This record gives sequence, structure tokens and C-alpha cells, in this order.
Amino acid sequence: MIHAGHVQPVDSDAHLHDLTGGDLEGRVPVIACGSNQAPSALAWKFSRSEDGAVPVVRLHLKNFDSVYCAHFAGYGSVPATLHPAPGTVVSLFVNWLTPAQLAHMHTTETTRGNYVFGELANLEAEVEFGPAVRSAGAYICTRGALAIDGRPVPLAEIPARDRTHPALGQRDLIQRLLALHDLADTVETFVQRNIDDEDERTRRQALLRTGALPFDYPAFRPAD
Repeated sequence: MIHAGHVQPVDSDAHLHDLTGGDLEGRVPVIACGSNQAPSALAWKFSRSEDGAVPVVRLHLKNFDSVYCAHFAGYGSVPATLHPAPGTVVSLFVNWLTPAQLAHMHTTETTRGNYVFGELANLEAEVEFGPAVRSAGAYICTRGALAIDGRPVPLAEIPARDRTHPALGQRDLIQRLLALHDLADTVETFVQRNIDDEDERTRRQALLRTGALPFDYPAFRPAD
């Protein structure tokens, strides 16, 4: 549970009920597959007491994985997106947001056009606490999933079972990109230049998007 910049662990359904002051009716479940899983990120985005509490629950999602986008973030590294992965079970989190909290989250995720928000239906998922999740919101990268050798690249930092593609950590991924594109940078200088030089970041993003894999899930409905 995130409230006013503070993190309160949840250890049972009853505890979740007590912390939320009731059930989760009226809130939207939103799957977090990258930085929005981090308590520090959520605590920063919802730092004011008037933002209200954000319940966060562990989710085991079948037939998806958290993979790298074909996109560099403004902070220099490669962010994450959900991607279909038949047979894989990935461990993520679901953030239960009020309409006001969801509107605020949109301002941090969709304003640059790199992500689109929508609803994923027909999900197979198990939650640690709270109600079952059969449909949920998600932010999907509009640039597609980064592909190496024609395959998406899962995040090694995100736990999952039965992955069919090799996972890489952020540093290992950037080292792989340096080798693929014959760049002489170190990981540190590569990331720093992405931050400092928007034109160079744009040029590098064009390389990432070559062969990017589109998000193909028929039960995804982008929001209006």
C-alpha cells in the first residue's frame, strides 16, 4: 500500500480490507510491468496525502511477459512493456487506482505518445490478495517490443516461469546493443549520451525500432 509517499506492506486479505477502508469497488486494476512496480516510483508519483492510498497487490499473469520496449526513455535506458508470451507465467503487480489516480498516472505515462493505455480482457491470473483479476488496464508501448534475432527480450529483473526467450538485465542488454550496432561507448557513456543528446537518442531509437514486434493481443482495447 502506498500513501502520502510511504509504503505499508500488506500481509492478508483482511489487512488489505482494513488499509483500504473496505473493498476495492470503484478502483481500476492496472498492471505494472516496469518501473511502476517499484514502491519508490509510486511513492514519488503519489506523494501527497490528498492523492489517497494506492493498494498494490502481487499478480501472477499467464501468457504474458515483461519485455524491453523498442524505445529509450528520457533517463537513458530501455523501459519495459507487456508482451504476449504463450506458456509463460510472469510475476508482476497490479495497482488499484481510483479514477483520479488513474488520470494522474496517465500524465506520467502517455503524454509523449510512447505508451497507450487500454484494457486487457480474458486474462488468466492469480493475485496474492484481493479480488480476482480477469481484466485490467495496462500501458502498452506504441513503439513495439525490442527484438533481437527476431525475438522479444524479457527483463531478467522480473521473475517468471517457463520463459521461451532468454532474459537480460538492463546492463547486459545495453552491452548487447553496443555490440550489435558496433558502438564504442561504455554502458555509462551510452546512457549518459541518451540523456544529454536528444538528437542522438532519436537516431539510436530508429535502430531499436528496426524489426520491433507489435503488440498482438486481440482482447486488448485501447482507451478512447
